[in-house]
Amino acid sequence: MFRYVFHAAIGAAAAMLAFTLPASAETRTFSNPKQGGQRLDWCFNWAEGCGTQAANAWCVARGYENATSFGKAEDVPPTRLIGTGALCDQPFCDSFTYITCYRAGASTQTFANPMQGAQRLDWCFNWATGCGGQAANAWCVSKGFAAATAWGKANDIPPTRLIGTGAVCDQPFCDGFTYITCTH
Repeated sequence: MFRYVFHAAIGAAAAMLAFTLPASAETRTFSNPKQGGQRLDWCFNWAEGCGTQAANAWCVARGYENATSFGKAEDVPPTRLIGTGALCDQPFCDSFTYITCYRAGASTQTFANPMQGAQRLDWCFNWATGCGGQAANAWCVSKGFAAATAWGKANDIPPTRLIGTGAVCDQPFCDGFTYITCTH
């Protein structure tokens, strides 16, 4: 009898502990994911890396480890390839209806030289407005995080891309980020 009560008590304690520990992994589902303002193309490059490779690359670009599931939307132009940034504007262009991304429980992540599309992320959200914190926060949110907690400035590094409008700054005075730390 003592052995039964002892094992039952240990089992109950273990079950309670399992329910009270914080989750160490996160998943997030994104509907109709976009790349550079258009729906994400089903393929990584033209007719290559379709489905899994494109979904994984999209999740990784947002600070996740990989995609765990995704759905296909057929014939929904225009779409943008994540591998090259090229635009597919033909009637046969396919995209994703959703992508679910996975990340093990890191609460913060630092990104060196963050990119917006094919260019470095511009220091400002729009032309000369929302510089520093607003642009960093918007970038972290676009990657699936709650906010930016720290960031550094890189002076005079054209070309850069504004996160607010998507416009490219190609002048010698264009500034960007050396790093952004995002948090959940």
